[in-house]
Amino acid sequence: MKNLLIFFFLTSLIFSQGKKPDWVEKRPNAPGYYHGIGVVPKSGTTNEYLQRAKDAALNDIAQQIVVSIDALQKSKLSEKLGEFSEEYQSAVQTSTKADLEGVEAVDTWDGGDQYWVYHRLSIAEYRRIHAEKLRSAAALALDFFTKGKNAEKGNNAGDALQSYMQALSSVEKFLGETMEVQYGNGRIFLANELFSSIQSVLNSVELKAVNGKLEAQVGKPLRTPLDVSVINTASSAPIPNFPVRFSFIRGSGDIVAGARSDKQGIATTQIAKVIGTEKLQIVKADADPAAFLGESLSPMLSTLIKSFTIPSARFTMNVVSLTIAFETEESMLGNPMRLPRIEPMLKNILSAQGFSFVDDASKANILISVKANGRDGGEYSGMYTVYVDANISVTDLNSGEEVYKTSYNNIKGISINSEKAGMKAYDEIAADLQKKVIPKILEQIKK
Repeated sequence: MKNLLIFFFLTSLIFSQGKKPDWVEKRPNAPGYYHGIGVVPKSGTTNEYLQRAKDAALNDIAQQIVVSIDALQKSKLSEKLGEFSEEYQSAVQTSTKADLEGVEAVDTWDGGDQYWVYHRLSIAEYRRIHAEKLRSAAALALDFFTKGKNAEKGNNAGDALQSYMQALSSVEKFLGETMEVQYGNGRIFLANELFSSIQSVLNSVELKAVNGKLEAQVGKPLRTPLDVSVINTASSAPIPNFPVRFSFIRGSGDIVAGARSDKQGIATTQIAKVIGTEKLQIVKADADPAAFLGESLSPMLSTLIKSFTIPSARFTMNVVSLTIAFETEESMLGNPMRLPRIEPMLKNILSAQGFSFVDDASKANILISVKANGRDGGEYSGMYTVYVDANISVTDLNSGEEVYKTSYNNIKGISINSEKAGMKAYDEIAADLQKKVIPKILEQIKK
């Protein structure tokens, strides 16, 4: 009897602990609140799945807030962003979640292999806090906007763009909402005015490559700096202190990405080394509004900046490939091979990578030394064995430094005669070189 009572007690306890709360069975719909439900698998440590559940609940709340943003303004913003609209909406939701205040933890439930949390946020309290933040942000943005307009009147595009970007940064979390403010003798929609003012300044700027065609060599620095002239399209006057960003759009190299125009409106950068082997390489110079924000540049603003039409210029580089000379000694049973096996394979691959070849080592950038020999391994039951040893060395002739070296020992080939056995061993070395060694040689050559 006693055991039976204990059994009923434990059973009732289990059912009591395992009963699902109403909010698990049916989503809460109490008016006046945003409700956030988070449910995650119980994987990882306790702290990890607790945090994931909380994040899921906050995401739920943030999604409801984002959906409730003014539909008309949201439509205008989507039109402005075009293909970047979805990316921006995702960034907005992430930012909204991070900025939530006053969220209340209501309940939790352990569902065995899942963990549930229920949070809620008072709509009235959220709107009160949000409205206050919006007022403060709009006031700061309006101040920057006014400075930008004054800079534009003074034909100072750099300062104008910087002020507009600072204004945009001030209200980035509220761009999906209607922001009507008093400006001058009337009222304006601040977000719309900021977008049009930024694009207007960018439209007034022209970038020109001063030295648009250049000669370069793989593995070498570009001795000539890349100069971009930043000018006002209306007056042709130089624009000082304007940010420009340089990047390879074809080819590759070590390049100083950011620059500012000097008093003469010239922005300059250097290429420390050309890495790509393409014969025609292109470097693009873009106006760089993001540079005005520095560390305060957020994912949302990065997305917004992509939506603007940015002035740019291009440099084309005629790239001369590195020249390679070979020193080859490939032999079989002590006799030089009439047709080498390793050198042709190396040349085919390196040629496809843009390298050229010379016979005179004094005119080469790179020297590749190949020394290989096949040794007699004897005959057994009509089958011949040959062992091949090989050494491959790569030297940078400009510095005299050996940049790569590898060796093969006792690579065995077996066939019906010594010559074919030797060819098999050589081909095995060539296949390994192609698969494993050539990538390492290319890496060293292009350093």
